[in-house]
Amino acid sequence: MKTDADGSYFQEGDHVRIKRTGETGKINAADGGVVYVLLDETHETRLFEAYIDEDAYIELVVPGDEISFTT
Repeated sequence: MKTDADGSYFQEGDHVRIKRTGETGKINAADGGVVYVLLDETHETRLFEAYIDEDAYIELVVPGDEISFTT
């Protein structure tokens, strides 16, 4: 996750969870205002907004920990 004056953003390498389905994956690319998430189970790629806020469809998962940052 990257934070700057404009807010917080997901970035390449972040491990995330899709809030609605509980699926997990890793951000394998970021392009402008979107991130590409490679899902762990199905190896599908999905697109999401890069900006982290309370309406985001994905949340950051801290590796090796049960704590997640809901966004």
